[in-house]
Amino acid sequence: IPKEMKKLLLLLLVPIISTAQVSSSIKPNKIVIQDNVERYLFDYSQADELGFIKMHAPTNWTEPIIEAAFEIKGIVLSGTLGLEFKDGIELIETNNGFQIPKEKRVRIFNGGKNELVLIEILQPAYSEKRVKRFTGFD
Repeated sequence: IPKEMKKLLLLLLVPIISTAQVSSSIKPNKIVIQDNVERYLFDYSQADELGFIKMHAPTNWTEPIIEAAFEIKGIVLSGTLGLEFKDGIELIETNNGFQIPKEKRVRIFNGGKNELVLIEILQPAYSEKRVKRFTGFD
């Protein structure tokens, strides 16, 4: 693992380690989501204050435009993450980190030609009531 990725991974995991319950194993909750195509998440979250998710999204996957009432930080493990904002598109390649501020309107999508796999840290954790959907950026 590149030195920069180790540093980012450590920064992402320190809050999880410090707030996690003492346990030898955490079994994830598998969640299947139907957007324009099916994708799935493995939710390792242990508390409402912090979410820890591994996401797998196929080629051509996209979410609708959303605003989340939580900050999203993560690392792209494989593939290309696409983030569309009002002022343009950002592509995040394998082994790079990303951050989406709380309440920032964004369309998240697979920006590459292969399956997208990433780790997301959500603060606070994901909840349907914390996500608003939109049809445009205005």
